Amino acid sequence: MNNVLPWHDSLWQHIQRRWQQNRLPHALLLCGPPGMGKALFAQRLTETLLCEKSPLEGILGPPCGHCKPCHLLSVETHPDLFKVQPAEPGKQIPIDQIRSLIQFCTLTANYGRYQIAIINPAQAMNRNAANSLLKLLEEPPPNTLIMLVTHQPMALPATILSRCQRLDFSQQESTVTQAWLQSKISSQLNAQLLLKLSAQAPLAALALAETDGMTKRRELFDSLTQLPSGKNDPIRVAESWAKLEAAQVLQWMLSWTMDIIRYATTAQTQHLVNQDRIEPLQHLATQLDLHSLFDLLDLQREAYRLVTGNANVKPQGLLESIAIAWVKLGTLSVNP
Repeated sequence: MNNVLPWHDSLWQHIQRRWQQNRLPHALLLCGPPGMGKALFAQRLTETLLCEKSPLEGILGPPCGHCKPCHLLSVETHPDLFKVQPAEPGKQIPIDQIRSLIQFCTLTANYGRYQIAIINPAQAMNRNAANSLLKLLEEPPPNTLIMLVTHQPMALPATILSRCQRLDFSQQESTVTQAWLQSKISSQLNAQLLLKLSAQAPLAALALAETDGMTKRRELFDSLTQLPSGKNDPIRVAESWAKLEAAQVLQWMLSWTMDIIRYATTAQTQHLVNQDRIEPLQHLATQLDLHSLFDLLDLQREAYRLVTGNANVKPQGLLESIAIAWVKLGTLSVNP
């Protein structure tokens, strides 16, 4: 995918000004929801800073794509780039990887430019790894740029956050992201709805449009909304949920529950996220006990925190608890 994305423009201009003033930070924290292109931004900046032909006339990029450093980057063998990531998705980044990074930073740049390190996702560092990185951030070598990519910045120690310049990808112009997304998807699909369902993250919305995500979401919604009526066995329903990606399942559940609460408290539909499910959400809002819905919301939030954190938990048990809680909502309905 092209890593020049229109909603990155203001952040890119900010970095360019800092570079022109010879004030490029030694550490950047790229944060925001998944699907905002944070890693693509880091890759774009890496390619620009390491290219032999760029920058030209005080402008950062684009890289030429033809010089030796560009070739080495394309085949992922550039000696001045060091990437730190978990050995497997969901695993932690141990201290040994950060020690290797520190050793890398003691070397002289092979091509006389920057030495660049990318840690993604940064929140995967365990405590010892984070403490080890802190020492590097306190005394960074010259011409070194360390980029931490994360959608959970608050999971990082405050001491690390305070030593990085934050680039926040979460606040973007909706007109820009919506126009970009609509240009990438079928005209029959609703870009505005897809963005709402994806926390306004265009790449996540595009993935939802290009896969069977919307079908899975509809099936999940149907199975969930039948639980309060007692039509389905919660354990078997949870087993079907567990076959999907747990974080995505919980995101959708949280969105639906918050919409039900919004309508129950305001009787307004314009602020609901799930505009394609308004009628069944309205029905649930009039049938289910509001206090119990808030308890369910807390339960789902905690499950999401555990699933997306570094806790070694099995989603199956969490999903079973949530399915049982949805069944109990039916026994506490406000209009029995």
